[in-house]
Amino acid sequence: PRSTLFPYTTLFRSGRQALALCLVVDASGSMEGERLAVAAIVAAACALRAPAQHAVLAFAGDVRILRVLHGTESPETVVNRVLALRGHGVTHLADALRTASRQLAAARAQRQVALLLSDCRHTDEDPVAAARLLPDLVVLAARDDAEQAEAFARASGAKFAPLASLTDVPALIDRLLAP
Repeated sequence: PRSTLFPYTTLFRSGRQALALCLVVDASGSMEGERLAVAAIVAAACALRAPAQHAVLAFAGDVRILRVLHGTESPETVVNRVLALRGHGVTHLADALRTASRQLAAARAQRQVALLLSDCRHTDEDPVAAARLLPDLVVLAARDDAEQAEAFARASGAKFAPLASLTDVPALIDRLLAP
């Protein structure tokens, strides 16, 4: 059941949802296989944590919106879209972060968080300024390839966590999104 995997479900205070999430998934050439499977699990976690206000973006050379912030797509549809991604191309991280900022600007939640799944090896402009546009940024990267992601998180003032496996995702998301 939901409550055992993700014990912190959507909270409402003063008629407003407490949390809005924007998942930003790196779909460049360095992201494939298990890394995209992790992204699908995180997309499901976003749907459980903020069912009415979560967006999912995928980026490489361009940014694709897989679910707009107030979209009505089912979690299954969004997870299937993430699973259909194939890692390819360059990493335009700054564009993706600006798109996430625009998505979260429409949020009616007290807290707005962007979750970035990426090794953060960008191939465009320096993304630190774009990261600072976000009210709250959490960077997740595969533990075996996390050096640049950790440095990016540090430079942009974001939270950072390495992921060792799929089984880490539920507890890690809960820890990083705890108020």
